[in-house]
Amino acid sequence: MNKIIALLVGIVLIAGCQEHRTTAVDPDRILHMAGEEAGQINAPKERLTRQLNIANRQTENGHAGDARKTLAEARSTIEHADKNALTDHQRLAGWISLSELARNADDKAFANGALDQALAALAELTPAQARCEYVLGVEREVKVLRGDAAAAKLLVSASEWAMELPQQATRRSAYVAFADGLFHCNDYDGARTVLRRDPDAAWRSDSLTLLSDRARWESPRMPAGSYAFAAKTAAQPATESPQSSFLDAATTSQTSPESFGKPLDFKSNYYRAR
Repeated sequence: MNKIIALLVGIVLIAGCQEHRTTAVDPDRILHMAGEEAGQINAPKERLTRQLNIANRQTENGHAGDARKTLAEARSTIEHADKNALTDHQRLAGWISLSELARNADDKAFANGALDQALAALAELTPAQARCEYVLGVEREVKVLRGDAAAAKLLVSASEWAMELPQQATRRSAYVAFADGLFHCNDYDGARTVLRRDPDAAWRSDSLTLLSDRARWESPRMPAGSYAFAAKTAAQPATESPQSSFLDAATTSQTSPESFGKPLDFKSNYYRAR
């Protein structure tokens, strides 16, 4: 009898241990705790980086409500950071990241508020030409949230700032990048106006030809057999392009629109891989 009782007690104990080992751990609660600890970090850049990544994980895990709360804390981090605690780039990227992540968390009002702050921060940069390298990063978020017309308006304003860029090559790169953005906003006349800020008609023609090749490369309607040529042309500097044979090399310096400016999106600036 005693052996039977001892055996039963052993079975109960084993079952209890097994139940203890399989008790589910709540990962969302742990992630919330991580956010609380992130809020205690003194350095604004480090605190902001963790808050943005935690919010991103919360949205990906299906907890948009939690993400919105974390994003509110991240916004407070930017708002209360000393001017020298974040660079202009980090601050702009922070606002754009907040807007992007808020859209993903289905909070367009918050996203628009963050975008307003990004636009204000961009306008505060001086001299005006210093804004140019950040324009495309802001414009992409403007286009998503507010449409082509608002994005086109920003690009046209940016082309005026670009006129003050001292180096011709940088200035022309900005014109091409802004014109490309305007074409993608369906503002063809605006794109041509931007390019006409440069007095060299040969350079303008060459730039438009290369942008045409680029658009053909991107287009799903591109005829069969055209892909290889268009891809090669879009990737080449003009000194290696077909246009070089009839245009003076001094007028044909080109860069891809993507090569101008600094990205401001979340993945490029604050994202941490799992």
